[in-house]
Amino acid sequence: MKISVSTYFLVTILYCFLNLPVFPQQTERTPFAFEFPELNTGQITEPKSYVSRTDVNVVKFWILNPDADAIEWSKIKVRINRQSANIACSQNAASAGKVLRCDLNRIAGFRLQAKENFFEIEAVSRDAKRFYGSFIVITNAAAAVKQTEAKIKTGSAQNGENSPATTKGSSQMGFSGRKFAVVIGVSEYQYNDIGLNNLSYADKDAEALNDWMTRAGGFNPQNILYLTNKNATLSAVRDSLNRFLSKATETDLVLFFLAGHGTPDPFNPRELYFLVYDSKVADLKNTGFPMTELKQIIDTKLKSKRAIFLLDTCHSAGVSGRKIVVAPRDNKAAGKTGKNEREIGERKLEREVEVRNDINEASARLFSSSGRAILTSSDINETSRESESWGGGHGVFTWALLNGLRGNADLNFDKIISTDELFTFVRQTVRAETNEKQNPRLFSNLSSSLEMAVIK
Repeated sequence: MKISVSTYFLVTILYCFLNLPVFPQQTERTPFAFEFPELNTGQITEPKSYVSRTDVNVVKFWILNPDADAIEWSKIKVRINRQSANIACSQNAASAGKVLRCDLNRIAGFRLQAKENFFEIEAVSRDAKRFYGSFIVITNAAAAVKQTEAKIKTGSAQNGENSPATTKGSSQMGFSGRKFAVVIGVSEYQYNDIGLNNLSYADKDAEALNDWMTRAGGFNPQNILYLTNKNATLSAVRDSLNRFLSKATETDLVLFFLAGHGTPDPFNPRELYFLVYDSKVADLKNTGFPMTELKQIIDTKLKSKRAIFLLDTCHSAGVSGRKIVVAPRDNKAAGKTGKNEREIGERKLEREVEVRNDINEASARLFSSSGRAILTSSDINETSRESESWGGGHGVFTWALLNGLRGNADLNFDKIISTDELFTFVRQTVRAETNEKQNPRLFSNLSSSLEMAVIK
Protein backbone atom coordinates (compact mmCIF):
# COMPACT_ATOMS: atom_id res chain seq x y z
CA MET A 1 0.00 0.00 0.00
CA LYS A 2 1.43 3.39 -1.02
CA ILE A 3 1.30 6.33 1.35
CA SER A 4 0.91 9.86 -0.01
CA VAL A 5 3.32 12.59 1.09
CA SER A 6 0.56 14.43 2.97
CA THR A 7 -0.52 11.27 4.77
CA TYR A 8 3.10 10.51 5.67
CA PHE A 9 3.57 13.91 7.31
CA LEU A 10 0.21 13.70 9.10
CA VAL A 11 1.05 10.31 10.58
CA THR A 12 4.54 11.47 11.53
CA ILE A 13 3.29 14.60 13.31
CA LEU A 14 0.54 12.68 15.10
CA TYR A 15 2.84 9.97 16.44
CA CYS A 16 5.57 12.41 17.42
CA PHE A 17 2.98 14.35 19.40
CA LEU A 18 1.81 11.18 21.13
CA ASN A 19 5.40 9.98 21.62
CA LEU A 20 4.69 6.81 19.65
CA PRO A 21 6.59 4.95 16.93
CA VAL A 22 6.44 6.74 13.57
CA PHE A 23 5.53 3.59 11.64
CA PRO A 24 2.99 1.62 13.71
CA GLN A 25 1.81 -0.05 10.50
CA GLN A 26 5.17 -1.83 10.29
CA THR A 27 4.68 -3.44 13.70
CA GLU A 28 2.30 -6.13 14.92
CA ARG A 29 -0.08 -5.86 17.89
CA THR A 30 -1.23 -9.48 17.95
CA PRO A 31 0.69 -10.63 21.07
CA PHE A 32 -0.70 -7.91 23.34
CA ALA A 33 -3.63 -7.77 25.74
CA PHE A 34 -4.37 -6.08 29.03
CA GLU A 35 -6.76 -6.53 31.93
CA PHE A 36 -8.05 -4.99 35.15
CA PRO A 37 -8.13 -7.86 37.68
CA GLU A 38 -10.28 -5.94 40.17
CA LEU A 39 -12.96 -5.38 37.52
CA ASN A 40 -13.02 -9.01 36.39
CA THR A 41 -12.44 -7.94 32.79
CA GLY A 42 -10.39 -10.88 31.55
CA GLN A 43 -7.88 -10.20 28.80
CA ILE A 44 -8.84 -7.27 26.57
CA THR A 45 -7.49 -7.06 23.04
CA GLU A 46 -9.91 -4.53 21.51
CA PRO A 47 -8.41 -1.10 20.66
CA LYS A 48 -11.30 0.57 22.50
CA SER A 49 -13.04 -0.74 25.61
CA TYR A 50 -15.05 0.42 28.61
CA VAL A 51 -14.79 0.06 32.39
CA SER A 52 -17.42 0.69 35.03
CA ARG A 53 -15.45 2.86 37.48
CA THR A 54 -12.14 4.60 38.12
CA ASP A 55 -11.12 3.28 41.59
CA VAL A 56 -8.81 0.64 40.16
CA ASN A 57 -5.34 -0.06 41.55
CA VAL A 58 -3.80 -2.45 39.04
CA VAL A 59 -3.57 -2.99 35.29
CA LYS A 60 -1.85 -6.02 33.77
CA PHE A 61 -0.17 -5.90 30.37
CA TRP A 62 0.11 -9.27 28.61
CA ILE A 63 2.64 -10.35 26.00
CA LEU A 64 1.21 -13.63 24.77
CA ASN A 65 2.95 -16.69 23.40
CA PRO A 66 4.39 -17.69 21.02
CA ASP A 67 5.83 -14.20 20.47
CA ALA A 68 6.55 -13.64 24.18
CA ASP A 69 9.23 -16.35 24.14
CA ALA A 70 11.35 -14.32 21.74
CA ILE A 71 10.96 -11.01 23.63
CA GLU A 72 13.30 -10.12 26.48
CA TRP A 73 12.00 -8.22 29.52
CA SER A 74 14.39 -5.34 28.85
CA LYS A 75 12.83 -4.87 25.40
CA ILE A 76 9.32 -4.21 26.72
CA LYS A 77 8.09 -0.66 27.32
CA VAL A 78 4.70 0.42 28.60
CA ARG A 79 3.06 3.83 28.86
CA ILE A 80 -0.04 4.87 30.75
CA ASN A 81 -1.71 8.11 29.74
CA ARG A 82 1.41 8.93 27.71
CA GLN A 83 3.79 8.58 30.67
CA SER A 84 6.47 5.89 30.86
CA ALA A 85 5.19 3.30 33.34
CA ASN A 86 7.85 0.58 33.57
CA ILE A 87 8.94 1.91 36.95
CA ALA A 88 5.50 1.05 38.36
CA CYS A 89 5.40 -2.49 36.95
CA SER A 90 6.60 -5.85 38.21
CA GLN A 91 7.47 -8.70 35.86
CA ASN A 92 5.76 -12.08 36.06
CA ALA A 93 6.13 -15.16 33.92
CA ALA A 94 3.03 -17.20 33.05
CA SER A 95 2.31 -20.26 30.95
CA ALA A 96 0.48 -18.04 28.46
CA GLY A 97 3.35 -15.56 28.12
CA LYS A 98 4.79 -12.61 30.03
CA VAL A 99 2.86 -10.27 32.34
CA LEU A 100 3.63 -6.76 33.58
CA ARG A 101 1.60 -5.94 36.69
CA CYS A 102 1.45 -2.14 37.07
CA ASP A 103 0.49 -0.12 40.14
CA LEU A 104 -1.82 2.70 39.04
CA ASN A 105 -1.25 4.51 42.34
CA ARG A 106 2.49 4.94 41.72
CA ILE A 107 2.01 8.24 39.88
CA ALA A 108 -1.10 10.41 39.86
CA GLY A 109 -1.21 10.45 36.07
CA PHE A 110 -1.56 6.65 35.95
CA ARG A 111 -4.88 6.59 37.78
CA LEU A 112 -7.97 6.05 35.67
CA GLN A 113 -9.80 9.23 34.77
CA ALA A 114 -13.51 9.72 34.21
CA LYS A 115 -12.77 10.08 30.50
CA GLU A 116 -10.45 8.47 27.97
CA ASN A 117 -7.36 6.67 29.23
CA PHE A 118 -4.51 5.65 26.96
CA PHE A 119 -2.49 2.42 27.42
CA GLU A 120 0.45 1.49 25.20
CA ILE A 121 2.91 -1.38 25.03
CA GLU A 122 5.76 -2.00 22.63
CA ALA A 123 8.45 -4.65 22.39
CA VAL A 124 11.24 -5.89 20.17
CA SER A 125 12.06 -9.57 19.67
CA ARG A 126 15.56 -11.03 19.47
CA ASP A 127 15.29 -11.07 15.67
CA ALA A 128 14.47 -7.32 15.66
CA LYS A 129 10.77 -7.78 14.99
CA ARG A 130 8.80 -4.86 16.43
CA PHE A 131 5.44 -5.09 18.21
CA TYR A 132 3.21 -2.24 19.30
CA GLY A 133 -0.29 -2.04 20.74
CA SER A 134 -2.39 0.89 21.97
CA PHE A 135 -5.65 0.68 23.88
CA ILE A 136 -8.18 3.35 24.73
CA VAL A 137 -10.15 2.78 27.93
CA ILE A 138 -13.26 4.86 28.63
CA THR A 139 -15.08 5.01 31.95
CA ASN A 140 -18.73 4.32 31.21
CA ALA A 141 -20.64 1.92 33.48
CA ALA A 142 -23.53 1.24 31.09
CA ALA A 143 -21.21 0.60 28.15
CA ALA A 144 -19.03 -1.68 30.33
CA VAL A 145 -22.03 -3.85 31.20
CA LYS A 146 -23.01 -4.19 27.54
CA GLN A 147 -19.41 -5.02 26.64
CA THR A 148 -19.27 -7.82 29.24
CA GLU A 149 -22.66 -9.21 28.18
CA ALA A 150 -21.55 -9.27 24.56
CA LYS A 151 -18.35 -11.18 25.46
CA ILE A 152 -20.23 -13.78 27.44
CA LYS A 153 -22.89 -14.15 24.74
CA THR A 154 -20.36 -14.66 21.97
CA GLY A 155 -17.96 -16.69 24.10
CA SER A 156 -15.14 -14.29 23.28
CA ALA A 157 -14.13 -13.57 26.87
CA GLN A 158 -10.54 -14.65 27.23
CA ASN A 159 -9.12 -16.18 30.36
CA GLY A 160 -5.46 -17.02 30.72
CA GLU A 161 -3.17 -17.62 33.62
CA ASN A 162 -3.38 -14.70 36.07
CA SER A 163 -6.64 -13.70 34.38
CA PRO A 164 -9.96 -13.79 36.26
CA ALA A 165 -12.81 -16.01 35.16
CA THR A 166 -15.83 -14.24 33.71
CA THR A 167 -18.38 -16.95 33.18
CA LYS A 168 -20.27 -19.17 35.55
CA GLY A 169 -18.86 -22.62 36.02
CA SER A 170 -15.48 -21.78 34.51
CA SER A 171 -12.75 -24.21 35.48
CA GLN A 172 -10.68 -21.22 36.56
CA MET A 173 -13.09 -20.66 39.45
CA GLY A 174 -12.99 -24.00 41.22
CA PHE A 175 -10.35 -26.11 42.87
CA SER A 176 -10.31 -29.78 43.69
CA GLY A 177 -8.84 -29.61 47.19
CA ARG A 178 -10.03 -28.87 50.69
CA LYS A 179 -10.49 -25.54 52.46
CA PHE A 180 -8.27 -24.59 55.39
CA ALA A 181 -8.37 -21.41 57.45
CA VAL A 182 -6.30 -19.60 60.07
CA VAL A 183 -8.54 -17.21 62.02
CA ILE A 184 -6.93 -15.07 64.72
CA GLY A 185 -8.61 -12.13 66.43
CA VAL A 186 -7.26 -10.28 69.46
CA SER A 187 -9.25 -7.58 71.24
CA GLU A 188 -7.93 -8.05 74.77
CA TYR A 189 -4.27 -7.55 75.63
CA GLN A 190 -2.63 -8.64 78.86
CA TYR A 191 -0.30 -5.65 78.97
CA ASN A 192 -2.05 -2.43 78.01
CA ASP A 193 -0.58 0.09 80.42
CA ILE A 194 2.05 1.56 78.10
CA GLY A 195 -0.01 3.03 75.29
CA LEU A 196 -1.67 -0.11 73.94
CA ASN A 197 -5.46 -0.12 74.16
CA ASN A 198 -7.85 -3.01 73.82
CA LEU A 199 -10.10 -3.27 70.78
CA SER A 200 -13.84 -3.76 70.88
CA TYR A 201 -14.60 -6.16 68.06
CA ALA A 202 -11.50 -7.90 66.63
CA ASP A 203 -12.34 -11.10 68.50
CA LYS A 204 -15.99 -10.82 67.48
CA ASP A 205 -14.90 -10.37 63.86
CA ALA A 206 -12.91 -13.60 64.07
CA GLU A 207 -15.81 -15.37 65.76
CA ALA A 208 -18.30 -14.27 63.09
CA LEU A 209 -16.02 -15.33 60.25
CA ASN A 210 -15.36 -18.69 61.90
CA ASP A 211 -19.11 -19.16 62.31
CA TRP A 212 -19.75 -18.41 58.63
CA MET A 213 -17.03 -20.81 57.55
CA THR A 214 -18.42 -23.75 59.49
CA ARG A 215 -22.10 -23.06 58.76
CA ALA A 216 -22.12 -21.86 55.16
CA GLY A 217 -18.58 -21.61 53.82
CA GLY A 218 -17.85 -25.30 53.34
CA PHE A 219 -14.97 -25.40 55.85
CA ASN A 220 -14.58 -28.46 58.06
CA PRO A 221 -14.14 -27.25 61.67
CA GLN A 222 -11.15 -29.59 61.98
CA ASN A 223 -9.47 -27.62 59.18
CA ILE A 224 -9.76 -24.26 60.96
CA LEU A 225 -7.14 -22.90 63.36
CA TYR A 226 -9.19 -20.50 65.50
CA LEU A 227 -7.55 -18.42 68.25
CA THR A 228 -8.85 -15.35 70.07
CA ASN A 229 -7.76 -13.24 73.06
CA LYS A 230 -6.24 -15.35 75.89
CA ASN A 231 -5.90 -18.34 73.59
CA ALA A 232 -3.82 -16.29 71.15
CA THR A 233 -0.58 -16.11 73.12
CA LEU A 234 2.75 -15.96 71.34
CA SER A 235 3.60 -19.59 72.06
CA ALA A 236 0.11 -20.80 71.09
CA VAL A 237 0.08 -18.91 67.78
CA ARG A 238 3.63 -19.95 66.90
CA ASP A 239 3.23 -23.62 67.80
CA SER A 240 -0.24 -23.96 66.29
CA LEU A 241 0.78 -22.49 62.96
CA ASN A 242 3.82 -24.76 62.68
CA ARG A 243 1.65 -27.83 63.22
CA PHE A 244 -1.45 -26.72 61.33
CA LEU A 245 -0.12 -25.39 58.02
CA SER A 246 1.58 -28.62 57.02
CA LYS A 247 -1.84 -30.29 56.70
CA ALA A 248 -2.73 -28.46 53.48
CA THR A 249 -1.65 -29.95 50.16
CA GLU A 250 -0.85 -28.17 46.88
CA THR A 251 -4.46 -28.35 45.66
CA ASP A 252 -6.01 -26.98 48.88
CA LEU A 253 -7.13 -23.42 49.56
CA VAL A 254 -5.86 -21.70 52.71
CA LEU A 255 -7.47 -18.53 54.08
CA PHE A 256 -5.69 -16.36 56.65
CA PHE A 257 -7.59 -13.81 58.74
CA LEU A 258 -5.68 -11.63 61.20
CA ALA A 259 -7.60 -9.04 63.25
CA GLY A 260 -5.91 -7.05 65.97
CA HIS A 261 -3.08 -4.61 66.45
CA GLY A 262 -0.06 -4.63 64.20
CA THR A 263 2.88 -2.29 64.47
CA PRO A 264 6.53 -1.75 63.66
CA ASP A 265 8.85 -2.05 66.66
CA PRO A 266 9.07 1.51 68.07
CA PHE A 267 12.80 0.99 68.57
CA ASN A 268 13.44 -0.70 65.23
CA PRO A 269 10.74 0.39 62.74
CA ARG A 270 11.98 -2.01 60.06
CA GLU A 271 10.73 -4.94 62.14
CA LEU A 272 6.96 -5.56 61.87
CA TYR A 273 4.90 -7.40 64.46
CA PHE A 274 1.40 -8.75 64.95
CA LEU A 275 0.47 -8.16 68.59
CA VAL A 276 -0.82 -11.26 70.34
CA TYR A 277 -2.45 -11.48 73.77
CA ASP A 278 0.79 -11.37 75.80
CA SER A 279 2.73 -8.89 73.64
CA LYS A 280 4.50 -5.95 75.26
CA VAL A 281 5.01 -2.89 73.11
CA ALA A 282 8.26 -2.05 74.91
CA ASP A 283 9.64 -5.53 74.25
CA LEU A 284 8.26 -6.64 70.90
CA LYS A 285 11.51 -8.42 70.05
CA ASN A 286 10.67 -11.05 72.67
CA THR A 287 6.88 -10.85 72.95
CA GLY A 288 5.50 -9.84 69.53
CA PHE A 289 4.90 -12.21 66.63
CA PRO A 290 7.27 -11.05 63.85
CA MET A 291 5.76 -10.82 60.40
CA THR A 292 9.04 -12.15 59.03
CA GLU A 293 8.60 -15.27 61.16
CA LEU A 294 5.04 -15.68 59.93
CA LYS A 295 6.33 -15.45 56.36
CA GLN A 296 9.03 -18.04 57.11
CA ILE A 297 6.48 -20.44 58.58
CA ILE A 298 4.21 -19.98 55.58
CA ASP A 299 7.05 -20.40 53.08
CA THR A 300 8.42 -23.55 54.73
CA LYS A 301 5.26 -25.28 56.00
CA LEU A 302 2.57 -24.31 53.49
CA LYS A 303 2.42 -26.42 50.35
CA SER A 304 -0.82 -24.94 49.03
CA LYS A 305 -0.52 -22.80 45.92
CA ARG A 306 -3.72 -20.91 46.72
CA ALA A 307 -3.54 -18.67 49.79
CA ILE A 308 -5.67 -15.64 50.63
CA PHE A 309 -4.67 -13.21 53.38
CA LEU A 310 -7.20 -10.85 54.98
CA LEU A 311 -5.33 -8.37 57.19
CA ASP A 312 -7.21 -6.09 59.58
CA THR A 313 -4.26 -4.88 61.66
CA CYS A 314 -4.32 -1.10 61.56
CA HIS A 315 -6.54 0.25 64.34
CA SER A 316 -6.69 3.74 65.83
CA ALA A 317 -6.25 2.41 69.38
CA GLY A 318 -2.78 1.12 68.56
CA VAL A 319 0.64 2.53 69.31
CA SER A 320 0.95 4.90 66.35
CA GLY A 321 2.35 8.24 67.49
CA ARG A 322 2.01 7.36 71.17
CA LYS A 323 4.27 8.10 74.12
CA ILE A 324 5.71 4.84 75.41
CA VAL A 325 7.21 4.47 78.88
CA VAL A 326 9.92 1.83 79.02
CA ALA A 327 12.66 0.74 81.36
CA PRO A 328 16.28 1.01 80.21
CA ARG A 329 17.65 -1.99 78.33
CA ASP A 330 19.78 -3.00 81.33
CA ASN A 331 16.85 -3.32 83.74
CA LYS A 332 16.90 -7.11 83.57
CA ALA A 333 20.52 -7.12 84.58
CA ALA A 334 19.79 -4.60 87.31
CA GLY A 335 17.04 -6.83 88.65
CA LYS A 336 19.44 -9.75 88.84
CA THR A 337 21.80 -7.73 91.07
CA GLY A 338 19.07 -7.28 93.65
CA LYS A 339 17.89 -3.74 92.96
CA ASN A 340 14.28 -3.22 93.99
CA GLU A 341 11.35 -2.34 91.73
CA ARG A 342 11.13 1.21 93.05
CA GLU A 343 14.72 1.96 92.09
CA ILE A 344 14.16 0.46 88.66
CA GLY A 345 10.97 2.46 88.26
CA GLU A 346 12.78 5.70 89.01
CA ARG A 347 15.15 4.99 86.12
CA LYS A 348 12.40 4.43 83.57
CA LEU A 349 12.57 6.45 80.40
CA GLU A 350 9.77 8.24 78.63
CA ARG A 351 10.08 8.12 74.88
CA GLU A 352 8.01 9.82 72.24
CA VAL A 353 7.65 7.33 69.40
CA GLU A 354 6.27 8.19 65.98
CA VAL A 355 5.14 5.02 64.24
CA ARG A 356 3.87 5.16 60.67
CA ASN A 357 0.59 3.36 60.34
CA ASP A 358 1.60 1.31 57.31
CA ILE A 359 1.68 -2.15 58.86
CA ASN A 360 -1.02 -3.43 56.50
CA GLU A 361 0.80 -2.66 53.27
CA ALA A 362 4.23 -3.50 54.64
CA SER A 363 2.96 -6.89 55.83
CA ALA A 364 1.15 -7.52 52.56
CA ARG A 365 4.34 -7.03 50.55
CA LEU A 366 6.02 -9.73 52.63
CA PHE A 367 3.48 -12.30 51.50
CA SER A 368 3.19 -11.19 47.87
CA SER A 369 4.27 -14.15 45.76
CA SER A 370 2.77 -16.48 43.20
CA GLY A 371 -0.55 -18.00 44.20
CA ARG A 372 -1.28 -15.50 46.96
CA ALA A 373 -3.73 -12.63 47.31
CA ILE A 374 -3.64 -10.11 50.16
CA LEU A 375 -6.49 -7.76 50.99
CA THR A 376 -5.64 -5.19 53.64
CA SER A 377 -8.27 -3.33 55.62
CA SER A 378 -6.85 0.12 54.89
CA ASP A 379 -4.25 2.07 52.97
CA ILE A 380 -1.01 3.65 54.22
CA ASN A 381 -1.48 5.89 57.27
CA GLU A 382 -5.20 5.08 57.46
CA THR A 383 -6.82 3.45 60.46
CA SER A 384 -9.30 0.60 60.43
CA ARG A 385 -12.57 1.58 62.01
CA GLU A 386 -14.86 -0.48 64.24
CA SER A 387 -18.25 0.40 65.68
CA GLU A 388 -21.48 -1.11 66.92
CA SER A 389 -23.19 0.54 63.96
CA TRP A 390 -21.75 -2.14 61.69
CA GLY A 391 -23.72 -5.32 62.25
CA GLY A 392 -24.22 -4.63 65.95
CA GLY A 393 -20.48 -4.55 66.60
CA HIS A 394 -17.79 -5.22 63.99
CA GLY A 395 -14.88 -3.67 62.22
CA VAL A 396 -16.17 -2.16 58.99
CA PHE A 397 -13.74 -4.32 57.00
CA THR A 398 -15.01 -7.62 58.42
CA TRP A 399 -18.61 -6.41 58.32
CA ALA A 400 -18.25 -5.76 54.58
CA LEU A 401 -16.44 -9.08 54.13
CA LEU A 402 -19.23 -11.03 55.83
CA ASN A 403 -21.94 -9.22 53.87
CA GLY A 404 -20.12 -10.04 50.66
CA LEU A 405 -19.72 -13.72 51.52
CA ARG A 406 -23.40 -13.97 52.45
CA GLY A 407 -24.42 -12.99 48.93
CA ASN A 408 -24.06 -9.26 48.42
CA ALA A 409 -20.81 -9.67 46.50
CA ASP A 410 -22.46 -11.67 43.71
CA LEU A 411 -21.91 -8.85 41.25
CA ASN A 412 -22.76 -10.87 38.12
CA PHE A 413 -25.73 -12.73 39.71
CA ASP A 414 -24.41 -16.21 38.93
CA LYS A 415 -24.87 -17.50 42.53
CA ILE A 416 -21.09 -17.77 42.96
CA ILE A 417 -18.93 -15.36 44.97
CA SER A 418 -15.49 -15.23 43.39
CA THR A 419 -12.39 -13.74 44.97
CA ASP A 420 -12.48 -10.91 42.43
CA GLU A 421 -16.10 -10.12 43.24
CA LEU A 422 -15.49 -10.30 46.99
CA PHE A 423 -12.46 -8.02 46.91
CA THR A 424 -14.26 -5.49 44.72
CA PHE A 425 -17.35 -5.49 46.96
CA VAL A 426 -15.34 -5.10 50.18
CA ARG A 427 -13.31 -2.22 48.82
CA GLN A 428 -16.34 -0.34 47.51
CA THR A 429 -18.40 -0.93 50.66
CA VAL A 430 -15.69 0.13 53.10
CA ARG A 431 -14.94 3.27 51.10
CA ALA A 432 -18.63 4.20 51.03
CA GLU A 433 -19.18 3.51 54.75
CA THR A 434 -16.20 5.61 55.81
CA ASN A 435 -16.59 8.46 53.31
CA GLU A 436 -13.43 7.23 51.59
CA LYS A 437 -11.35 7.63 54.77
CA GLN A 438 -10.58 3.90 54.80
CA ASN A 439 -9.49 2.30 51.54
CA PRO A 440 -8.71 -1.43 51.46
CA ARG A 441 -5.80 -2.41 49.23
CA LEU A 442 -5.41 -5.55 47.13
CA PHE A 443 -2.13 -7.26 46.30
CA SER A 444 -2.83 -10.30 44.15
CA ASN A 445 -0.71 -12.88 42.38
CA LEU A 446 -3.44 -15.49 42.08
CA SER A 447 -3.41 -17.28 38.74
CA SER A 448 -7.19 -16.98 38.47
CA SER A 449 -10.29 -15.95 40.34
CA LEU A 450 -11.30 -18.55 42.93
CA GLU A 451 -14.71 -19.59 44.22
CA MET A 452 -15.19 -18.26 47.75
CA ALA A 453 -18.87 -19.00 48.37
CA VAL A 454 -21.95 -20.46 46.69
CA ILE A 455 -25.34 -18.83 47.25
CA LYS A 456 -28.06 -21.39 47.87
